[in-house]
Amino acid sequence: MDIREEHVTDNLGGVFQLWSEEQMMAQMMYSKPFPDRIIVQHTQVNREFNGKGIGKRLFLRMIDFAKAEGLHVVPNCQFTRKMFDKYPEFKTLL
Repeated sequence: MDIREEHVTDNLGGVFQLWSEEQMMAQMMYSKPFPDRIIVQHTQVNREFNGKGIGKRLFLRMIDFAKAEGLHVVPNCQFTRKMFDKYPEFKTLL
């Protein structure tokens, strides 16, 4: 399966998206109210792709972005909080 990643941003936040051809597989929305952090508001995976590692891939994309930009992450969504618990090596970004 060919997966395309997109990251759409503006001054207030952004969204990470994963696409398979023309179908959105998953998205993670965040706000950026301060220059040093993002707040992950919501993560959604299309039901067809549940259990296939798509959410994890989206989470890791967000982690890469936060590291590259020197940002802290505030995990407001339940999925993101669970992922930080599951992967404690990323807790330095909290």
